[in-house]
Amino acid sequence: MTSWQVGDIKVSQIVEMPVEPGELDGLIEEATPEAVRSVEWLYPDYANDAGQTLWSLHAYVVETPTHRVLVDACCGNHKNLPLIPNWGGLDTPFLERLAAAGYQPEDIDFVLATHLHLDHVGWNTVLDGDKWRPTFPNARYTYVRDEFEYHSGLREGVAATDDLAHAVVYQGANPDIHSQTRLVFAESIQPCVDAGLVDLVDSNHEVSPGVRYTATPGHTTGHHSVTLESSGASALVTGDFIHHPIQIAHPAWSSRGDTDRARSAETRTAFLRSVADTDLLVLGTHFSGRSGGHILSDGDGYRFLPTEG
Repeated sequence: MTSWQVGDIKVSQIVEMPVEPGELDGLIEEATPEAVRSVEWLYPDYANDAGQTLWSLHAYVVETPTHRVLVDACCGNHKNLPLIPNWGGLDTPFLERLAAAGYQPEDIDFVLATHLHLDHVGWNTVLDGDKWRPTFPNARYTYVRDEFEYHSGLREGVAATDDLAHAVVYQGANPDIHSQTRLVFAESIQPCVDAGLVDLVDSNHEVSPGVRYTATPGHTTGHHSVTLESSGASALVTGDFIHHPIQIAHPAWSSRGDTDRARSAETRTAFLRSVADTDLLVLGTHFSGRSGGHILSDGDGYRFLPTEG
């Protein structure tokens, strides 16, 4: 278990599992083996000798002086994920790892999601017999309203607005993506709604002192990262607006999973420009190996310098 200190805030990484090498090949189209191998600083944490990008599924627990906040709840166990079958039907010791970090499910005060994709909300619930129940019974599941309402609309099989562009999850999406969205909502979100544990908040909402949502649109329209601030120190949990560190070297390279690739690139480029060579700790939601570090200028682009925590 790796942890970082951000002023008076402790951040702990809770790993669900590494992604099998090659499983996400092609998600960033420009990241060919040759292109990956040309970015030397990706090794050894973020790429292998075959030129494949390396990824991880993990959550972060943010412990402030007043609250304990879980950010991005991974895939979860026993979930129906037909579009990514290797991530469905899992039986990982995630909760045991959470306990080893010093946290029981009852200790969590807030559960945040940078967005509501299947690998960010799965541990919201656990299977109890034949029913799903909230994993964190004392937590407020706090979601940005626009993100929630959009995915709620997809659950019903319609777009959240009359704009037909919003009916497409992303360019080239599998046509079964809406069925998968409905399954995710039914298994990982609706049980928390039914339990009265969900709060919908506005963009850039401060969830707890020192913990706030920060709009980083493009991967989804309502995508928000999570900013941490304490005693002059700051950090940001990326979510998927930076899907992989190669996008730090090449900010214009967007993921095939982005709803709006151009906007994702614009958001990423502006962010990197604003934080390069500062003390901001960047915590990658899918960065394998050392997932926390700093953004440095690197010629005409940027590089990621990992920290040991």
